[in-house]
Amino acid sequence: MNSDKIFFRDLIKTISKYRNRIVLICVLTVAFCFQLTFWISKQYTSTFEINVYSKYFQNPLISGVIPDVYNIPEMRFAIDSMVKEAISDEFIDDLGKRYKMYSETKDDREIAKERQALRDKFSYFSTGGQSYQISFSHSDPYIAKEITERTLRQVKDHIVGKRISTIELVKEVMIRKLNSFNASQKFTQKGSDKTLASKSPDVLKEELVKVNTSIAALSKQYSTNHPIMLNLKQRQKTINSWLKEFDMSKDDSAVDLPMSMTHDKIVSEQLSSKFYAKYHDFNIALEIEKKSLQNYIGLIKTPQLPTAPIWPKKRLFASLGFILGLVISFIYVFISEIIVPSKDEQLALEAEKLGTFVLGVLPKMNEVSSGPALKRDNPEISTLRG
Repeated sequence: MNSDKIFFRDLIKTISKYRNRIVLICVLTVAFCFQLTFWISKQYTSTFEINVYSKYFQNPLISGVIPDVYNIPEMRFAIDSMVKEAISDEFIDDLGKRYKMYSETKDDREIAKERQALRDKFSYFSTGGQSYQISFSHSDPYIAKEITERTLRQVKDHIVGKRISTIELVKEVMIRKLNSFNASQKFTQKGSDKTLASKSPDVLKEELVKVNTSIAALSKQYSTNHPIMLNLKQRQKTINSWLKEFDMSKDDSAVDLPMSMTHDKIVSEQLSSKFYAKYHDFNIALEIEKKSLQNYIGLIKTPQLPTAPIWPKKRLFASLGFILGLVISFIYVFISEIIVPSKDEQLALEAEKLGTFVLGVLPKMNEVSSGPALKRDNPEISTLRG
């Protein structure tokens, strides 16, 4: 009777039986997968890593206007945002056209696909603290290195430009405030009649502030028909008519209302001195920043010419080939064992060919040295054919 049990020694015998073919299959699959690494297009990666120092986010001259950043996560998020802004669509399109990675098509959908495909070749992420790593992959190692160098210059220029633009913005606001202050000082020193004759919009707005203040204060003492009130009303009307001659809607953001300054000479001189000192400090800071901002960005890893491709990996393909060879060997042995008949089936087929039938099997008889005793060892099968 056939047994349904599977013994480990039977598996060992089966593997030993097909060992040469298993080894051959594994060698062929490993060789084939290894050869694929020479046929598949190679990808080379060039990488650089920068570090933005904490002093970039801290400037004592503008700290009173724009708060400094001392939190490491905030610095990291700020660097990440600036890097993404630097690698913009315009920069991607310039690279695609410069290195002929874009097709000649003018279809917006195709251009968007090509832009996204080129963007996917970039890899940028924070490596901890204020350090940041950016990589680019390409089939040509020289192009990969050159694009990485361009990206490094683009990122550094963008980060430096953001800092300088912030200081320039504060400086521009300071200039507008100084102009407004100067207009008020001119009015105080030269008198209102001579100042109004110049029809300067800053001076007129300053005078209008003073006239409105005087009307509000004198309205509690005099009636609206009093000569002083009538004179102030007429002056207010004249100033408003002159202000209408200026088109103030063209650049509203660049126009500041003049400051209502006190006529005290000592206070005016103190305020004027502080304003000009602050403005002078900003000019010095701007010149220093333009020359020192490059030192705020450290270069941890410079772009290098890649010598070994990152894809395909030979060891990975060889390992996959070995695993594939084991799978194919298992399938081959499994099918071979199913298709090839067992010994009982072979005996039945052989008996059928001879026109007879199998009577049974007998154990092999072994003679031992102690005498003619029989021992039933090694149940090798012998057949009786009738």
